[in-house]
Amino acid sequence: MIESIPFHPARPAVPLILLGVLKGYVKNPLSVLASTFFNMRRIKKRLPGEFPADFTALTALVASLYEVLKMQMDKERALAVVTASILPAGLATQLGNFRFVEETRSFANLIANQQRTNREGPTRLNTMEIMQADESNYEFRVHRCMFMEVFSGLGVPELTRVICAIDNAIFNTYLPEEILFHRNGIGHRIADHAPFCEFHCTHRVSESVIVGG
Repeated sequence: MIESIPFHPARPAVPLILLGVLKGYVKNPLSVLASTFFNMRRIKKRLPGEFPADFTALTALVASLYEVLKMQMDKERALAVVTASILPAGLATQLGNFRFVEETRSFANLIANQQRTNREGPTRLNTMEIMQADESNYEFRVHRCMFMEVFSGLGVPELTRVICAIDNAIFNTYLPEEILFHRNGIGHRIADHAPFCEFHCTHRVSESVIVGG
C-alpha cells in the first residue's frame, strides 16, 4: 500500500539516511549521530524562538553535525562530509515536498510545488520574487536567505552552501529530461555575496516546439 498522497507527502527517515552515509566516512557513525542530536539542543537555544520548528530543526541539525565532525577532522573535510550526509537527506525530503511520487511530474507541477513549498516549508522565511512563470520559463529570485543569516549568526556561513546544494539537487532531479535548471552562472547566490539568489528553470520541450515552428 502506498502511504503517501498529494495532501500527505512522504517524510523520509532522516536519521537513517544520515547514519547510512556517515558509515562511509567516520569510524563510529552511530556515536557521531548521537552526539549530533544531543548537541542540537544547545544550538537550538541560540536561535530566535519565533522561528518555525522545521527551520530551527534543520539549521540546528546541519550546524550540530558540522561542529561534531570538526572535532574529528579538519574543517574542509568536515564540510564535505556534512554536505555528503545532508544532501541525500534533504533531497529525499524535497522529493516529498515536490510530490515526486504522488503526482505526475510536469513543468506546471514543478512551479506549483515550488511555490507551495516556499509558503509552507522551511524556506517560507525567505523573501522570494517571481520574475517569470509561463509554459517555457520559471525564474525567481530570493532576496533574503534566512539560512545565510542564521548560519552567519552561528559563525558558520559556509553551511549555507549545503542548503544551496539541496536546491540544486531537487531542481536537477525533478524532471531532468525536460527541465534545465541553472543559476545564471557562477557567483549568483547570496552565499557568494551576490545581492540575491537566482533560480532559472527552462522547459526544454516547450523550447523545442517553439524552435521547430
